Amino acid sequence: MDSDTPQSDVQTQILDPLARIQQELDEARRALEEGQKLATVGTIAAVIAHEFNNLLTPIASYCQMGLRSIDAGKLDDPIIRKALDKGLKHAQRAGKISGALLNLVRGHADEDAVSVQTLVEETLSVLARDPQRDGIALRVQVKPDLQIKGDAIQLEQVLLNLLINARQALIGDGSGRGGSITIRADRAADDEDRIRISIADTGPGIAPEHLERIFDPFFTTKTASKPGEPKGTGLGLHICRQIIDRHGGAIRVESTPPRGTTFNILLPAA
Repeated sequence: MDSDTPQSDVQTQILDPLARIQQELDEARRALEEGQKLATVGTIAAVIAHEFNNLLTPIASYCQMGLRSIDAGKLDDPIIRKALDKGLKHAQRAGKISGALLNLVRGHADEDAVSVQTLVEETLSVLARDPQRDGIALRVQVKPDLQIKGDAIQLEQVLLNLLINARQALIGDGSGRGGSITIRADRAADDEDRIRISIADTGPGIAPEHLERIFDPFFTTKTASKPGEPKGTGLGLHICRQIIDRHGGAIRVESTPPRGTTFNILLPAA
């Protein structure tokens, strides 16, 4: 380099390419996160389709029941009211699932105070399928009035990934042995300014040699639990950690095979 080149020009020649590289990296990261979010939606698409079939079948049946009463000229008010009530209930359930899924796909929400209870409820709505149908007991122990500050859609993506992993851990071997998933939320015992959210399953657990790599990008031990279902990409947990880091929190995993796995999330309270 010419010794007469001003120092400011040298800095510009170095810093400008670095800034462009950083911008490209940021754009690639955002694209990767968006792709993983869509992959998460794809993973539960078959579950949601099955659940919608379960909702639409009784809607059709109750409509037929009401129409038969009208066609017979009996106009049986209790039967017609029951048909309408049941049909409306199932239609509202389907609408709630669709709305929650669309909110997740649409992208980021504004950062604001997020109710942990609402966050868990919305995530379970996207998951759609009642775990009991798979022989899984679901326990939700969320202290009321807990709030965290952040992007509700991103945090929902984290919880959804962890719940999908827990479900697949319990049904993945096809043994039908069932088990339980427990969602807990409370103020951290050692820090009142942080909220602790945990998702625990009673699945087979994570092997010790895999535990320290569980958040590494592209590392996965997951296979398709059913024919036609996608295998793991190895990005879900890595992106979960990135999202939690950006929220000023931490995510940790504990596992003791064969007694299950617990993911603990610590986030600043609003």
